[in-house]
Amino acid sequence: MSHVSERTRRAIDAFFTLLYPGEESVRDSPEARREVRALTAAVIVALVGAVVGLTVFHGAIPLWGAVSPGSIGLGLAGLAAAAAAAAEHVRSPLPAIPGWPRAAVRTQRIINILAIALVHGGIALLFVGVTISIVVRGFAGLRVDVFTSTMIVVLLGAAAAYAATLSGGDLTTSRLSTLFAVFMTGGVVVAMLTTSDAEWWKLHFSELGVGSGVSGIIFNSTLIVGGLLLASLGSLMAPALDAWASAAPASRTRNVTLVEWGFVGIGVCLASVGVVPVNVNLIVHNTFATGMAVIFGGILIGLRWLLDGFTRAFLLFSDVTLIGIVVSAILFWPVQYYNLAAFELVAAGIIFAWLIIFLRHLDAAVPSPANVEA
Repeated sequence: MSHVSERTRRAIDAFFTLLYPGEESVRDSPEARREVRALTAAVIVALVGAVVGLTVFHGAIPLWGAVSPGSIGLGLAGLAAAAAAAAEHVRSPLPAIPGWPRAAVRTQRIINILAIALVHGGIALLFVGVTISIVVRGFAGLRVDVFTSTMIVVLLGAAAAYAATLSGGDLTTSRLSTLFAVFMTGGVVVAMLTTSDAEWWKLHFSELGVGSGVSGIIFNSTLIVGGLLLASLGSLMAPALDAWASAAPASRTRNVTLVEWGFVGIGVCLASVGVVPVNVNLIVHNTFATGMAVIFGGILIGLRWLLDGFTRAFLLFSDVTLIGIVVSAILFWPVQYYNLAAFELVAAGIIFAWLIIFLRHLDAAVPSPANVEA
């Protein structure tokens, strides 16, 4: 097998050398290799899209329908993004939480791959779906031929595969938190736009997950996948927190492990809220939702001790965040300035902002290898 691969590689190199005789100065850099893999994934998906399009399209086809460039392009883009991100992530998986047994590490890696694949697939569906919706509304009644329909499918699938390959490798805490925020926000917005209950906002956000309609499926799936990704984020920040703690001055109260496990716990609770909608079991649903709030509140309160020595600006920001959530809770009850849905929206926005800023501060606080050696 290795001899065959070597002969194939030499044949490809000879082919490119014949076409382009100049020296390739960056061929061995990791960034260049990832770009090549992204382009390869795009070409493969483009070929699949071309075969599918030329097979299923006949005559004049509307932009959207059961068999249309919109629906098939949307499906191919989602599948391509999920597969490409998963394949690229396998090459550079997230690190395991230190001290975990081998079976737990293996399970964690499977969950990480699943979460990253689903998030990239979901984001692709979101962006492609919005784009198709705008085009369909802008060109109402337009029908296209087989070639144009096939090219739409090819371009959508190839673009999704290319972008997901670049995004799925060498994930950092900041990039993963951005994916989390985009995915969660997009999923909730789509659930709001597709719900049949126009007055859901008079109750709470969990009302979007009630029923078996499109809105409920999207909302609950968003919570489940978002929870898995948040748990993966806890494992990704573990080595960064450990590296920062090792370089920081000694402290009797510092405990980065609790922070790492806190994020894992929040992720598990968030996924469980989606697994058990409010109409299935109110007590279990509220227990996980409350547990998520309690864990996050505990992290904010104990941060000055758990991360003793972290940047003072961020610790101050965390105190302001806690105060903001408390004030919002008071405005909900007992003041009753706004209802539960409004409070949940405000609290979610505050938490997302805190998460992104925390991970950016963590990336900046981790000492570089050059500083460690010095």
